[in-house]
Amino acid sequence: MNKALTVVIALLGVTLSTAQTIQMEFPHLAGKIYDLILFQGDQQVKAVQGSVPADGKFTMVIPKEYAPYTGMSRWLLTTAAEPVGLDIPISGKDFSLSCLIENPSKQDDIRARNNTDVALLNSLFSEQQSIVNKAEAVNAVLQAYDKSDKSYALFEKEYAKQQTAYRAFQQNISKSKEYAAKVFNTFGFTRGIGTELHQTEEAKAKNIASAMANELDLKVLYTSGHWTNSISNWVDIHTLVLKDKNAFIADFKKMESKTDAKRFTDFAGRVAYFLTQKGQDDYITAITPAVRESSKIVSYEGSMQAYIKATVGSQAPDIMVQEHIGKVEDHNHTTAILKSTDLATNGFNKTLVLFYESGCGPCETLLQQLPGNYENLKAKGIRVIAIAADTDEKVFKDRAKDFPWKDTFCDYEGKAGINFQNYGAVGTPTIFLLDKSGKIEAKMAGLDEVLDRIK
Repeated sequence: MNKALTVVIALLGVTLSTAQTIQMEFPHLAGKIYDLILFQGDQQVKAVQGSVPADGKFTMVIPKEYAPYTGMSRWLLTTAAEPVGLDIPISGKDFSLSCLIENPSKQDDIRARNNTDVALLNSLFSEQQSIVNKAEAVNAVLQAYDKSDKSYALFEKEYAKQQTAYRAFQQNISKSKEYAAKVFNTFGFTRGIGTELHQTEEAKAKNIASAMANELDLKVLYTSGHWTNSISNWVDIHTLVLKDKNAFIADFKKMESKTDAKRFTDFAGRVAYFLTQKGQDDYITAITPAVRESSKIVSYEGSMQAYIKATVGSQAPDIMVQEHIGKVEDHNHTTAILKSTDLATNGFNKTLVLFYESGCGPCETLLQQLPGNYENLKAKGIRVIAIAADTDEKVFKDRAKDFPWKDTFCDYEGKAGINFQNYGAVGTPTIFLLDKSGKIEAKMAGLDEVLDRIK
């Protein structure tokens, strides 16, 4: 079976009184072990596992906790020499899938029954790619020509023609009630293809951001298999291209208004995770009020802690200094408490609390820069306290022994350590700047941000 082959099947409904089933007939795959994967946000749920019988005929039953299932799935052969699978959109109804030849090489070699979407989705991909390819080719010529050239207007007219064709294409998608039409644009968003054609990257970014906020159904995205990548791209568009916090907040609120509690909590958690990883903590601060005021938050676990712990303007948590007794792996220790209200004493008027991990690329860059700037920080009355996420005692001590500041701590519990948890530091490096009384002035990810604040 060609591993690049993707099969698309979508269905229109199912009654709750019967199990949701997929009838399969693949005689040339007899004896192969398979999984049926259902997409749930960033999770891939193994819903069905089994082996293909000798005659190749078998039935997969969607587990009742997911039925009637509407979303993408993947039928994956786990005993193949190379990963082989079929991506299957399902929209809630029983269907059948068959392939009676040994080496399918084209879409028609695998037949789907009781569906209308397989042909539609393939047609949409083909039509979109045709228009996009033409538009990109014309745009490349436009970039090469000077606007004063007599041929420029001709190519400009041709590009406008492709824009018109693409608008008509998108209008047809918006009118369709088929599942294929609902999920189709999510595939394009991860490839930088929006609902309109634009010549510049900024215009493309604005279109994709707008389409995701105003047109995209998050329930469809949640089961599309593109949940995580789409959110990551959305965060990049706002923080790296558009750079407008007010627009980011507005789009975030629109996302909240269009979905249920489970999906919004997952969405907000993913947003916090990517913002932390990309060092955009100020964007977390910007949307924290919207998160805290929402009635749709299921829990504040994992990355969601960024919205409730050690937020800008709040009193910083006390720092727990743990000294291990005996072997680290025994987790026996004594604890001393550094109260946040007392950190900036003995000549200090601010405190820089740094969460890092030895070997982390961005952390190593910061740890190479910080010592050279330490005397400047100290002269400005800023105390430095570093807290490591290391789990190996030797690694920690080897990295920390040459730091010019004296306060460096590690409990060898990694990011599960009490200080990481209390401060909601889900990524490294994370830097908190505290004022004289121990209140959090800023949450940052890089030394440049720190130096800009203390000029």
